[in-house]
Amino acid sequence: MARVPLLGLVLGLSLCLCRGERRTQALQGGYHNDAGRFFHPTESSTFQLVKLGNVNVTFLDKTNLLGYDGQDFAQLGKYRVETRMGMITSCNSANFNDVDGILGFGWANQNRSAAILKTLTQRGRPHWDIEQPDSFHEMPRKFAFTATEDLGELQLGGYDPTSIAEPMQLFPMAGFAYGVNITSIKFGDTELLDFAPGHDAYVGEFDSGTTCVLLPNSTVNGSFAKSPFQTLYDRQLLGESFPLVFTIGGRTYDVAFKECVEPASNALILGDPWFRKWIVMHDLTDVNNKKMGLALRSPSYQLGVETDTQPELRAFAQFSPLSKLRANRKVRPMSLTMTGEHGNGGVDKVALQSQSRVTYNVRLSVGTPPQPMQVIFDTGSFMLAVFARPAPTGMTPILAAESGSDAAGASWRDAAKELMWRVQGGVGSSGLIGINALLLVTLGVAALTVARKRREQGVSKRGYQELDTIDEGDELPL
Repeated sequence: MARVPLLGLVLGLSLCLCRGERRTQALQGGYHNDAGRFFHPTESSTFQLVKLGNVNVTFLDKTNLLGYDGQDFAQLGKYRVETRMGMITSCNSANFNDVDGILGFGWANQNRSAAILKTLTQRGRPHWDIEQPDSFHEMPRKFAFTATEDLGELQLGGYDPTSIAEPMQLFPMAGFAYGVNITSIKFGDTELLDFAPGHDAYVGEFDSGTTCVLLPNSTVNGSFAKSPFQTLYDRQLLGESFPLVFTIGGRTYDVAFKECVEPASNALILGDPWFRKWIVMHDLTDVNNKKMGLALRSPSYQLGVETDTQPELRAFAQFSPLSKLRANRKVRPMSLTMTGEHGNGGVDKVALQSQSRVTYNVRLSVGTPPQPMQVIFDTGSFMLAVFARPAPTGMTPILAAESGSDAAGASWRDAAKELMWRVQGGVGSSGLIGINALLLVTLGVAALTVARKRREQGVSKRGYQELDTIDEGDELPL
């Protein structure tokens, strides 16, 4: 029987910015960094301090991350860029013991966007006064992801043609994250998406960190005549067992009956079962016409075969973008939640390590010389932060420290220059850095507003929505 656990939901944990209050009490089983890996800024010849005390993130379970903003080189696969990132120096929760940071791969195109995907795919970040060196290889603005029960693989810059068993099908990106419009989900002859008049599609969002497929367990403000999940549950009570057949762009994709399906308030999430069957591509080459891609993975394709990660040893003309890094996958309940097709057809790949909620840890190197770290790869945010030792004593920050009682307010006003990935809350199936979590963090030149993903909002048919910019002086909603 397929898992359709009505009472077994993993509760999502929304995140919020701790405004001025620093929670220092340790949680039961406090943080102690099992691997002992920290970024050491004093050992990097290219490290710059951006601003002290600018990272203060608190989760609803009282997990608190504190730190400062730094600037240094980060290398993912063969791509090495100078960028800004959060440096976490204090954590009070064991949830982070076996990870070294967070690598958000969400997209945001504003001038001061902290998205590493933006930094990887253009030669400079003028609003940060960053110009990449001559040796910089600009990454095509697309990536693919796939997984097995043992490991995952990130393919930077496109997808590997040898990894697919059929042509890659592209669909317009929809919603506020990496989503597509779904027009039908059938269980045998039963239609689960019984649309109300005026509705003919619903956005399903891809999230590799969600263990199951999530279906709305409500009519979503009248979008449906009946709850899709309840319809499925009723049919399964009759002993029926069929695959779920999704229709996207006129094409059908079936998810086996053995895969788990869970209810969500309003979300429709295409979780881990999709990534274990298909190569899922995120194509943002044209930022005005973003696309998602799906192709059945070749059964003979071997994930996680490592490729060379030392592009600096070759001249630019000899650069081959094919790059794979391998790591093991883990799955753990109620815990952390968080290719390369170039002109010459090469692919840069990063094999992923996963951690129910599934997390995938990818190798990221920071500094000069590179200091390797294992960080959560997360397409639901654009936060880049690593655990680090304190900044070098006496180093002058790039940004002057804010002072006075209005420091928090100043950070919020600066956040107007950043962006907000809107989320509407509720209960979903996620872990600590979960799908429907709202993360507000101060990063880079200003306070970065990160919203995890639009999870518990009804998303009717629509095109991809660019992340909202906020006018300077506006108060950001919590």
